[in-house]
Parts: sequence; C-alpha cells; structure tokens
Amino acid sequence: MSDLVVLALKLLFLALLWLFVLFVGNVIRTDMFGRKLATNEVGELQPVAELRKQKKPRGRAAKSLPNQLRVSKGKQEGLTLPLGDGIKIGRAADCQLVLDDDYVSTRHAQIVRTDDGYMVEDLGSTNGTYVNNERVTSATPFTTADTLRIGRTLMVVES
Repeated sequence: MSDLVVLALKLLFLALLWLFVLFVGNVIRTDMFGRKLATNEVGELQPVAELRKQKKPRGRAAKSLPNQLRVSKGKQEGLTLPLGDGIKIGRAADCQLVLDDDYVSTRHAQIVRTDDGYMVEDLGSTNGTYVNNERVTSATPFTTADTLRIGRTLMVVES
C-alpha cells in the first residue's frame, strides 16, 4: 500500500477512536448528572418548580395527607421516611431516599407535595417508575391506596 493510504487509514482509526471516547464520556455524564426530560404525547411536562409553588393545604386537608413513605418490599424493607414537601429517590448521595438497588438510576424519581396531595414524577430514569404497575410518564397522583415501584423496591405512603 502507498504511504498516503496508510496515513488515511491511521487518521480514520484515530477519528473513530475519539468518537468512541466522546460517546463513553457522554454516557458517563448522563448517568452521573441525569438527562433532560422530553415532552410526552399529551404535552409538556409540568416543571417541578411549578408543582412546589402551588398552595399547600391548610387545616383539615393538610391533616388528611399522608406524612411518611414506607418501603414495603426490597433490600430496605421496613424503612420509613417523612414526606414533608417531597423527597428525591435514587442512588445519589443528594437523594433523601437512597435505594441500594441495581435497577435504580442515580436520580430516579421524586415525590412532590401539591394542593391535591402528593405527585410522583420520573426523573428520566432508565428502568422507569411505576405507580400501581403503570409506568409514570408525567407527574402522577400518589395516595395511600397506591403502590410505588422503583427497581425491585416497593413503597407505600402512610398517615
């Protein structure tokens, strides 16, 4: 082969190697910092900041809301956590509920308090978030009658 063809093959190999390195770097960045949520078929997702700005119930309505999340099945079965204004669930250290589960993303889901109660929102997780065995695609109401599944962990809210 001529020297020009060998040089072209070396440059092509180098370019492909750099593309691979950039691809791996992007996968690592997405896993560590999450990715932006896309719009669903119904329309745009309601931002979490707007859900938190909504008025909080007062009086009897506030007392009837559940106040804790209990892990009913999984490695941390029996663990309870106060809900407050909401919690973030995932494997990251900045999450209020850190789940030791291989099927849970770094920042998997969050529960946010609204006027009507609590809403569950998936944060772009790989394996999805399920309420009553239905995948969450937008902010979904979550009550004491519902079961939340993240990875292999089942959770319920209690008063």
